[in-house]
Amino acid sequence: MTEAKSPQDCATKDDVRAEIDRIDQALLSLFAERHRYVTRMAQIKTDPHEARDPARIEAVIEKVRTRSLALDLDEDQAELVWRTLIDWNINYEKGIIAARRRS
Repeated sequence: MTEAKSPQDCATKDDVRAEIDRIDQALLSLFAERHRYVTRMAQIKTDPHEARDPARIEAVIEKVRTRSLALDLDEDQAELVWRTLIDWNINYEKGIIAARRRS
């Protein structure tokens, strides 16, 4: 495996694409790990209404925005990504909890 290149060390489009592909793979691995925790949370919760916790959501979003600024990342873009992820996770959790309650 080759060593990661900094953006400045990428001389061609192929160099940049290779680094983006490497990062995408790392993101997928992290999303898969996160998903396992979301699944576990759904197993612990007993009521579908527990899936949406507005105070927790806003606390997470605030952390994401603050951390994004520290990383020189557009905080609005990061918030959009996280809100999409959170909404998907809420629906996923509700489905698991509801299915368990039906059985």
